[in-house]
Amino acid sequence: MKKYRYDPVVTGLFTGIGFVVLWYFSSLAIENEVIPKYFEYIIRFFTVLVASLSGALAAFWFNGRIEEKKNERDEKRKTEERVAILNRALLNVVLQLNAIGNIQKLLSRFKNIHEHAFKMPAEKNFNEKIFVNIDEISLIITDFPQLLLELSVEQDAFIQTVESLKVRHEHFLKELQPKMNELGLLDRECTIGEYEHLLPYHIFKGAYDSANNLISNVTSSKIGLEDKFEKLREACKKRYPNYEFMPVYKT
Repeated sequence: MKKYRYDPVVTGLFTGIGFVVLWYFSSLAIENEVIPKYFEYIIRFFTVLVASLSGALAAFWFNGRIEEKKNERDEKRKTEERVAILNRALLNVVLQLNAIGNIQKLLSRFKNIHEHAFKMPAEKNFNEKIFVNIDEISLIITDFPQLLLELSVEQDAFIQTVESLKVRHEHFLKELQPKMNELGLLDRECTIGEYEHLLPYHIFKGAYDSANNLISNVTSSKIGLEDKFEKLREACKKRYPNYEFMPVYKT
């Protein structure tokens, strides 16, 4: 047997109808002098009282439903805003990976560390002003403190990678290239021995060091960002399983 669920509107409606029916039959009884006439005033009083209470209950229930719907809409809006923030964080990780990918494409045009050091030109073909706002997402995925820490570290690693590219390019443009031009080493094939013999030691060593640091940072940053993208996406899906997030990143 189905259990009855109390509803103040239905209860008030039937109570009001009951009192109206009672009042009607009581009026008949009074008219036929079956019961004393003063009972008519008593019945009218209770009929008005019950009708007023039923109306108040109905109004209370109706206002409660309106407030409940409003709260549901507000909560849905807040959830959608949080999901948008998380998707923006995922997008920024993807943009960082694209920036790393562009640096890798530049590196891939040259065969070895020697060409990276002395032949790779200074190019800038990516957006470096992208980052994940850790403070913003930490208020949403509060159950993953370790991930937030790792993601913060990875943001620093990305900045370091960008800086290592700038250092390499600055060394190439301001020291290596002018000196190579002065010594007639540009636009022709040279051996490593020639570079080492003719170039000042700090410029020669700086060319290798800056290239090596760049390659190392690019490699580690790519691996780290891909790992954090997967972990962040998984955390987002656990937090909001009914919402869509950026698809798995593929290089």
